[in-house]
Amino acid sequence: MTEMLRLEGLVKRFDDLEVLKGIDLTVQKGETIVLLGASGSGKSTLLRCVNFMEVPSGGRVHLMGEPVGRDGRGAAISYSERDLVPIRARVGMVFQHFNLFPHMTVLQNVMEGPRTVLGLPRSECEARARKYLDKVGLGWKADAWPSHLSGGQQQRVAIARALAMEPEIMLFDEATSALDPELVGEVLDTIKELADEGMTLLIVTHELGFAYTVADRVLFLSAGRILEEGRPEEVLLAPREEQTQSFLRGHGRFRLPETPAQEQA
Repeated sequence: MTEMLRLEGLVKRFDDLEVLKGIDLTVQKGETIVLLGASGSGKSTLLRCVNFMEVPSGGRVHLMGEPVGRDGRGAAISYSERDLVPIRARVGMVFQHFNLFPHMTVLQNVMEGPRTVLGLPRSECEARARKYLDKVGLGWKADAWPSHLSGGQQQRVAIARALAMEPEIMLFDEATSALDPELVGEVLDTIKELADEGMTLLIVTHELGFAYTVADRVLFLSAGRILEEGRPEEVLLAPREEQTQSFLRGHGRFRLPETPAQEQA
């Protein structure tokens, strides 16, 4: 197994509010990790610390075996913007809202990262953009404006935009929560295809049936800590912790696959 990501005692504070309280997590190459938890449990903050949209307040992030940041005086770790830009390029992120540039076509939106961040030639940027638009099934929309797309199509363009950076890890933060119900499936199918191809994924979602199907491990966060983790059938069908059980009861509208024992009953 190849270690892709390791978090050691990850802490994040916003003024006096400690949102992450010492997260330890190791992710292997090709793993799909689903993060569950109530609002305010720290799921999104954890993802944002992994790709350094938020700088950790404490602890350490290791990416592909290498520590991110430089040791300073005492226990402090310093992070320079120059060091973090390539890290963000290696860790792609897709958000709840699509954030496409409305004044750019679909193709231009997907080309923008490779052009401005990676500095690739225009021809290579366009080739990458068309490749990943084809991958998410939207090559035929390359010349369309974002306003002419459905919400599901816009989110798939956002996925193509992240993939065009050719990251080693992909993060999905509630990627379907802003979509109408009938559009959710097309985005989940795209994410599942990435998992099936062996891309390393960290996914925040409330789609429990999807989590059961796609995850190698499920983590349940509560108050900034990992309260419970394990295989999907362990955490989703037989959770040990009362908080996990209560959370799952509140999402009972999502049907999970039946176990053999349930089928016989």
